[in-house]
Amino acid sequence: MIVAGFHRSGTSLACRLLQRAGLFLGYKLLGAAFSNPYGHFEDREVLDIHNQILKDNGLTWQVSEQFSPVIKESHLQSMRTVIECRNREHELWGFKDPRVCLLMTLWKQMLPDAKFLVVYRHFADSTYSLGKRHSTELFLNQGPVHLHRRFWEVPDLGLRMWLVHNKALVAFAHAYPEDTLVVSMDMIQEGFPVVKAVNRRWDLGLDDVVQASQVFDPNATVRRSGKQPVSDRSLIGQVEETWQALEQLSRREKTAAGRDTQVVQ
Repeated sequence: MIVAGFHRSGTSLACRLLQRAGLFLGYKLLGAAFSNPYGHFEDREVLDIHNQILKDNGLTWQVSEQFSPVIKESHLQSMRTVIECRNREHELWGFKDPRVCLLMTLWKQMLPDAKFLVVYRHFADSTYSLGKRHSTELFLNQGPVHLHRRFWEVPDLGLRMWLVHNKALVAFAHAYPEDTLVVSMDMIQEGFPVVKAVNRRWDLGLDDVVQASQVFDPNATVRRSGKQPVSDRSLIGQVEETWQALEQLSRREKTAAGRDTQVVQ
């Protein structure tokens, strides 16, 4: 299972639930930080592969324009190594990384049976949380200063990034509807049974013992009060269209969960 979602969109929260339910997410996970106090749940091996692909394509993780990655044999071999190791040692495994939004088709080709949990969040909240994180890191002089500064030097950078990543998620979900389950961060926070939904869809046999309320910390989540600032007004229509497409995809899961509740009652 691959968990995909834009930065600051709730994928870590989803992975806290999935890991406690028995999904193996990696041997060396990216640790906690002030902006993610409970951990990122990102497999360092997979993260390194994705960063190398982006670097070899002249990009950083701040992808704000659509692109078709050039994939080298070395990239494919690194992916095969991860896949072979995980398949050999784990019956059920997965990983999470926001960068995978841009590489989902590649992983689907490498793992035809892979299932994808897509987690999305409203653009205003995602971009606000992203900007807040990097303003803090800039102030503390942590990490690459030039990347932190880009959020103030490049107009609408966060919003453009949100758009590229989430348009890719929508396209993939439409291309592989049977292998993709789409939920919002709000749904998870409000108690949507993610593990139960995953089991219902794909019969993975995960332990549905932990509720979202047991792992969700509202103090670790920030929201933007007011509307999304935008410099390039031509983005508004694209962002709204993408948001509505995500909402439509998640409504299917809400409906299915509602049917299950009615049956239980």
